[in-house]
Amino acid sequence: MQELILTKNIEDMSMIGSWIFQKSAKTQKYYKRVLKDFLQFYPGISLKAVEITHLALFLKAYGDHTNSTRNTYKSALSSFFSFATKTGYLPRNPALALDQLKSPDRMYSKVLSREQMEQMILKEESIRNKMILKIFYFTGLRVEELCSLKVSSFIKNDFGMLMTVIGKGRKVRSLHLPKELADEIQSFILNLESEFLFTNQKNTFGVFQPLSHSQVFRIVKAAAKKAKLSVEPSPHWLRHTSATHAIEGGAPIHVVQRSLGHESISTTGKYLDIRPKESVGDYIQPIQRDHHES
Repeated sequence: MQELILTKNIEDMSMIGSWIFQKSAKTQKYYKRVLKDFLQFYPGISLKAVEITHLALFLKAYGDHTNSTRNTYKSALSSFFSFATKTGYLPRNPALALDQLKSPDRMYSKVLSREQMEQMILKEESIRNKMILKIFYFTGLRVEELCSLKVSSFIKNDFGMLMTVIGKGRKVRSLHLPKELADEIQSFILNLESEFLFTNQKNTFGVFQPLSHSQVFRIVKAAAKKAKLSVEPSPHWLRHTSATHAIEGGAPIHVVQRSLGHESISTTGKYLDIRPKESVGDYIQPIQRDHHES
């Protein structure tokens, strides 16, 4: 925590450490940066002295950033001050009055077509990378969830194969796999020498290391390039694509919610209108052309 905390207040340091410790490794990295920026903006300030004005001015200073980025900063600060309030360290939460900044929802632009998805999978020559693409597409996993998959994550039962996923907040969920994917995974597992499903080559100590998030990002982008796509999708694009195609195929929203590991149905609901097939205009009689326009 030494590189993060810019205050000599031991209680503040302890509170921030307790909050950060409960986050995932990926979230820890980002939240540390936000708190560091905030404490540099107000050198020497005690967390108990922070008011809504401090937070608002800090976020305003990032006016040249997108609203989406500033909202992420807001979320990090809100998370911390909510935690500090719940523990009793602070008498009230100064972040409660922060307004959410409106930012356009561009999720629709991060959904690939079925043809694009097929080309990425078909053009991929590596068996491992092809399996990565298929799991992303047919399950909608997050990149960190995919990287943590192990051989023991897959269990066969009377209904086929289940995949156990460790999601956000270490919450565990089980996904039923379609038969074709289950059969391919079973064959893939037979040739593995590691407990992890996706690994690098053996290191100097002869041990397989699980793929990192950045390596999976490169694999997805390389697959898109091989397929000659005009976009450079990230693994999260494939998550959006999976959810959108499933809903368009008739999947009930509660099934998509459970599969993606969303806590709120409203989060999953965004996929319902991501590529609308109709709107009010489709139900209104067209206006007849004026004879003068002929």
